[in-house]
Amino acid sequence: MVCSKFFNVSLFYPARRLWLLYSVAALSVLLVFCFVRFLSLAEAQTLQYVTEQEALLLLTQLDIFHLLALPDFWLISLNFTDMAWDMFWLVYSAMSLAIFCVGLIIFHRNVQALTRDQVFTLFLCAGWAHLLLAKSILWFDIPLRLTGPVIALGMLSVLYFSIVAVVVDTTFVIRRKIR
Repeated sequence: MVCSKFFNVSLFYPARRLWLLYSVAALSVLLVFCFVRFLSLAEAQTLQYVTEQEALLLLTQLDIFHLLALPDFWLISLNFTDMAWDMFWLVYSAMSLAIFCVGLIIFHRNVQALTRDQVFTLFLCAGWAHLLLAKSILWFDIPLRLTGPVIALGMLSVLYFSIVAVVVDTTFVIRRKIR
């Protein structure tokens, strides 16, 4: 009885649910954009409030909350003087996204038809699951050389899956308005 009252709260109405999903996707894209820029541009001479070793430790532990609290994180990641778009391209994340899309289409056509809320949520959850997997891999003693690619794979997967979630949902809306 309590669960049915909880799920009838106005937060779960379709319009608010989509607004919440779009907000999560936008926040995910912004966070990953800043994180990838910080990851690629943070060097000893650009760090002011933290040492290079402390920043490296936070990155290897993928401690997102402490990184977000650093003033250096925002100074470096929001500085648009050095903008290289190739830092946002990773083949492994794109392949993972393609495999997920194929699986989602197969599931949608053969097992159960999915609503646009479900598709949006599945894309967001899959992107964040990649980041959680990267975090769990970093708990093991992996070589320091592999830390960057593991973090990049997790973060860029969040970016790719969030962008595709918005594109797919926008396509659903446009197709519905045309018909």
